[in-house]
Amino acid sequence: MALDQDAAAPGTSQKRPRNPDDEVKGAEYWEEQASKVARTACVRRDLYLDTIHRDRLDFDVERVCSVSLSRTNVYACLVCGKYFQGRGPKTHAYFHSIDESHHVFMHLDTTRVYILPDNYAVDDPSLADIRYQFELTFSDEQMSQLDAPSQLSRDLHAHTYVPGFLGLNNTARHDAINVVLLALSHVTPLRDFFLRRKAGHDATELLRQFGTLVRRLWNPRAFKRQVSPHEFMQQVSQASHGRFTASEACDPVDFLGWLLNQLHRDLVGGSATMARKKSSIITESFQGALRLETQNVTVRTGLEEDVSSAVRVDRAVRVDEVPFLFLAMDLPPLPVFQDGSENMIPQVPLAHLLAKYDGETNQDIHGAIRRHKIKRLPSYLILHFRRFTRNRFVDERNTTVVHFSPMGLDMQALVDAPDVQLGTTYKLLANITHEATAGTVREQSAWCAELHTRHVPPQWFQVHDELVERIDPHMLFLGESYLQIWERVAPI
Repeated sequence: MALDQDAAAPGTSQKRPRNPDDEVKGAEYWEEQASKVARTACVRRDLYLDTIHRDRLDFDVERVCSVSLSRTNVYACLVCGKYFQGRGPKTHAYFHSIDESHHVFMHLDTTRVYILPDNYAVDDPSLADIRYQFELTFSDEQMSQLDAPSQLSRDLHAHTYVPGFLGLNNTARHDAINVVLLALSHVTPLRDFFLRRKAGHDATELLRQFGTLVRRLWNPRAFKRQVSPHEFMQQVSQASHGRFTASEACDPVDFLGWLLNQLHRDLVGGSATMARKKSSIITESFQGALRLETQNVTVRTGLEEDVSSAVRVDRAVRVDEVPFLFLAMDLPPLPVFQDGSENMIPQVPLAHLLAKYDGETNQDIHGAIRRHKIKRLPSYLILHFRRFTRNRFVDERNTTVVHFSPMGLDMQALVDAPDVQLGTTYKLLANITHEATAGTVREQSAWCAELHTRHVPPQWFQVHDELVERIDPHMLFLGESYLQIWERVAPI
């Protein structure tokens, strides 16, 4: 038997009787009813978003479940900041939502937000600032304001900070690594490369973590004024096979040399031999070339004649072109006795140390006489001051103060054939200094990074772990400079 038109089908609710007035006001009526339903659904979906505590969120820590230590399908509780695996029934996130009444969870890979234990997704504009901490994308407008921001940024506690000058947490003894990371993050082409670059499937985990760390240091909307390099340090420990770890102190120049070479090999791919023939953002920024002249010295022993006749210097001179990533500066030895002057700490101008590379100064190294001459200058010149030497018993530290001007370093006299278009003048970009407590040389060392903004005039900051403070640029040379990065200035 056919059902009546107004009769309800089995399993459905009874239809209301027809009203002729509905033909006129039906559209407005049903539109109002739909808006009421939408408002009710909106209230239900946004019910727990006010329980989010942004000051408890720390996305710098390792993304593993706090219970199972699993790295797959991990969610962050936006109420307490802890990480849990899964969101379905009988998962750690599900039980946490019931036990602690924490209901808002974000997937760490997709950044989608879910309400547990009801297990439905929410998409609210108020979550955009949290999602940005995962994506950390930089628009062209943001990139143009990195060096000269129009206004200072503020964290969740309304404390102002300058992007790029955030402190790095020192969880153990890796402050020597922290200062190197800060200095490299201010090299403009290297910084822009990793801010714009999206790591593909072929990128190594070290490249991904280094790029993430650079983006966090330049984050204009950071929740806090410190960044934790925990995940990056784990990748460093794995890639270096335990050579550099967070629990053991290291030499900054050793880590800098390893990191630059490792990043270059990861970018170009292939073996170490093939990587030397390829170019990357590392070699384009830091690699220069030296002309090395070598003369062998032969010493004949067991002769009764004059000692001077027993030393023979070959007339043949071997000339090689050697690439370099940084130049080593040999400090003069400390005097054994004081000269009676008021100045107790010896001082030396930087120009005197650079004379090593003038092509005329002889150096006796391993039974040979060598002369160095710079053939090609890099865009960013790295100088290393050798302060530590080792005798038969202990390490010795050279406390000689190096005089330099941060606004002008002319390398024209040291270059074999200067490039007029690129110029030979440098200005100081980063200065890494060493401080040691009484009675120690390498142990208990404190490393600081001194960096400046691009404003005119520039403002200099000293960063030691989480502490960031302004310093007078006229006092930069007073510290024990250990590593310096100089930026080439284009001729006017």
